[in-house]
Amino acid sequence: MTVSREPVNSKTVRVGLLHSLSGTMAISELSLRDAELMAIEEINGAGGVLGHTVAPIVEDGASDPAAFARCARRLVEAEQVATVFGCWTSASRKATIPIVEAFNILLWYPLQYEGLEQSPNVFYTGICPNQQVEPAVQWALQQFGPRVYLIGSDYVFPRTAHKIIATQLKAQGGSLVGEDYLPLGETRFEAAIAHIQATGPDLVLSTLNGDSNLAFYQQYQAVGLTAESIPILAVSVAEDELRRIGAIAAGHYATWSYFQSLDTPNNRRFVENFQQRYGRDRVTSDPIEAAYAQVYLWKQAVEAAQSFDSDRVREAAIGQTFEAPGGTIRIEKNHHLWKDCVIGRILPNGQFDIVFSSNALIKPKPWLGIDDLALENAAPIVDMLAEVSQSIQANCQLEEKSRQLETALARLAATNADLRRTQSQLLQAETQNRSLRQREELLKRRLSSQIRDSLDLETILEAALSEIQNLLQVDRCSFLWREAESSASQFILGHEACKHGCDSAARSVFWQQAGSPIGQAVLNHSPLCVEDVATDPNFAPYWANWSATGQLQALLGISICTRSGRVGAIVCQQDNGSRVWQADEVDLLQDVADQLAIAIEQATLYEKSRITAAAATAQAEQLKHALQELQRTQTQLIQTEKMSSLGQLVAGVAHEINNPVSFIDGNLAYIQTYIEDLLEFAQLYETHATEANPEIQAHIKDMELDFVMEDLPKVLTSMKHGTDRIRNIVLSLRNFSRMDRAEMQPVNLHEGIDSTLLILKNRLAAAGKNRPSIAVKKHYGELPLVECYGSQINQVFMNLLSNAIDAMEEGFQESSKNLSAQQSHEAGIAASPANYPTCDSPTITIRTECIGNDRVAIRIVDNGPGMSEAVRSQLFDRFFTTKPSGKGTGLGLAISKEIIEDTHSGQLDCSSTPGQGTEFCIELPIKHLHQGKTADRSAVQANC
Repeated sequence: MTVSREPVNSKTVRVGLLHSLSGTMAISELSLRDAELMAIEEINGAGGVLGHTVAPIVEDGASDPAAFARCARRLVEAEQVATVFGCWTSASRKATIPIVEAFNILLWYPLQYEGLEQSPNVFYTGICPNQQVEPAVQWALQQFGPRVYLIGSDYVFPRTAHKIIATQLKAQGGSLVGEDYLPLGETRFEAAIAHIQATGPDLVLSTLNGDSNLAFYQQYQAVGLTAESIPILAVSVAEDELRRIGAIAAGHYATWSYFQSLDTPNNRRFVENFQQRYGRDRVTSDPIEAAYAQVYLWKQAVEAAQSFDSDRVREAAIGQTFEAPGGTIRIEKNHHLWKDCVIGRILPNGQFDIVFSSNALIKPKPWLGIDDLALENAAPIVDMLAEVSQSIQANCQLEEKSRQLETALARLAATNADLRRTQSQLLQAETQNRSLRQREELLKRRLSSQIRDSLDLETILEAALSEIQNLLQVDRCSFLWREAESSASQFILGHEACKHGCDSAARSVFWQQAGSPIGQAVLNHSPLCVEDVATDPNFAPYWANWSATGQLQALLGISICTRSGRVGAIVCQQDNGSRVWQADEVDLLQDVADQLAIAIEQATLYEKSRITAAAATAQAEQLKHALQELQRTQTQLIQTEKMSSLGQLVAGVAHEINNPVSFIDGNLAYIQTYIEDLLEFAQLYETHATEANPEIQAHIKDMELDFVMEDLPKVLTSMKHGTDRIRNIVLSLRNFSRMDRAEMQPVNLHEGIDSTLLILKNRLAAAGKNRPSIAVKKHYGELPLVECYGSQINQVFMNLLSNAIDAMEEGFQESSKNLSAQQSHEAGIAASPANYPTCDSPTITIRTECIGNDRVAIRIVDNGPGMSEAVRSQLFDRFFTTKPSGKGTGLGLAISKEIIEDTHSGQLDCSSTPGQGTEFCIELPIKHLHQGKTADRSAVQANC
């Protein structure tokens, strides 16, 4: 069938994207869809194709070849797509090809495959065995040795690839020591790995596919096998799979025609665009690159043909070249691509270190080179080779059918066993009938107990139906509800108890036919007793439909009507053989129906009360959260106002102090000059005066002129040091408050730390006998300027350093209390650094460093008494404090955590060990991307 694919809408052309978005192959195929969508978006951004916007239609093949065929038909028939990009496994491709050939649609297939196939409607943009497997095997034999073990998924590509590898091994002096095939999606590899250990090959060559790879590498490592002992060379493991497998695959190998680690401008741009669109954690791979490139190849072919018609596009595609991220590619006349081969060693970060490259494009030879030979009988040889993959696929399908048949036979055996048990039960029916009356009474008591003990309607119905089914020995016991907004005699199936398993979907047709005898009987509130449905004239109009869905023969139905007006029914069914319903059975079912009506009312009332209670609880919880949020906001407002007022006060005080200090500091220079001149004059006078006046001599002696001349310059120098000290303190106060910085600005964190330490200098000094001085050790790394609110960060430094000083003071005082005054006198012990509880001297250590390329860390460590885990777990809770009443509010650390984590998107953590000290770690981002600023990664890396 040939369908015109010229777009009906002059503005849009539809294309199909057909991949597994669920199932075992979704781990690999989701990224192919993403790559194709990115290429389409780029093409549309550049003007589209022939002036048309490309509209992708995405379908999920669900890792099932039959689903791929259905989706392909929907794309070409219902969606009228111009072409299809997709598939992964050979089975999915082979299921799709008949559809695209029938409708003359082109399929672009982006995976490496087994070859031995050529469809006029498929362009194979992956690699052939001669471009991937053959160079890899030749390289591996030279690198690792001749003994090879093959393991693969059980479908067409691995089986065909293994035959090619086995032939190549034989031709090159290698040997095949073992071979395993496992179902696609298999996660148990114990037996296969044990076989690998037993044979001890030089290399394992893997053609496993999908999420089986994750389990295989995990179990391979778990038994102690490594890349150094027995390396794995994979043909279907790429960066996207390694993102999930992780570092356990490091050291092993894979072969493709492209790796993300390829260092070219074109590839770097491709990787950057892909990660910018889908996330920095995403990776590219050979199938992703092929999926991306094939969209551009189709675009070029369409533009060369100046048409979307498949025949014209097919002809124009031959010879098209494209500068793909991995390098130049070209379409050969056999619909395959010229590509190169690369082999990579897996790195711990999931990328590849390229250890081999063909350094030249390799011609695709899907027919093992036969089609290139000038042979008279080349055509029949090619036809015979094409049957190889078809035969392998047929064998795989046959093996799958065999497994399904074995399962069916096992089920049939179980069914026969059930039938034998049923026959035995029929032999016991006479005895059971004699005890029916006693069991009826037991049922009534048991059902009443269920109603009293449970208010859950589902539980009550399941228990009642199960008891009735067992008591009356019927095949099915069903509970029906009348549909509220439909015909009065239509019902839906609510619950069912079955002897041999329930098929509710098939049985639902019984109750969904308007005007049926079942519905009429329920509405009339009269029992419905039918011995044989097939011979009952009332059921004749419905029997044709019912007999097609089951073997229903006998019915017993009783209506249920609650006070609230809900209508239902209990229906007992006999599937095999007619049955005469006894009067006591009808009475029993009627009694049960009456009790269930009461139970339904009670359960309905209970459910309403439960919903009301849940709503009230949820509302209370919302109010609780609102109150907590209000308290938090109130605390923040108070603290913000407090810090604002403090900052204004500090800034004002600093300004007022700075003026007179500047005046004094400026005049000291002049005073020093004047005094130096006066001293020089005095020296000259003393030297050249021939006769000194006695009164002058007496005054010189009284004022100790020599001492004054020596000491006065020192006094002036001391005054100069004092004014410099005051100016530094004023500068530190201004840096600490930073009132001139109301927005986030680049800040030197070291200046903030130094300013805080300067303000706390008096607290760090020795406190007499109460505590020795606290040493501060600074280990500053090379930090870049950090975008932040400087005053808030300084507030955090102040809180953490003050807490560290408080902790060491409390620890020292507690230790001192343990020494009585008498013991101290006798032992000659005084308050000194040697008495400090945890070390020779109290110390605060401050370290700063870069973390990666985008974060910095500030660590404040004290060697104080530390804290218990119970205290540490509550440390950041509001109003929690270990300080005495009046000395702590319990807000400092809580506000500090909000400043770091909520305001600055950083992290504040604490670790502490009793008796060894405490460490607070602050992590801050260097740039704040959420504010619309783009971090310059290269600049950050240079700074760090």
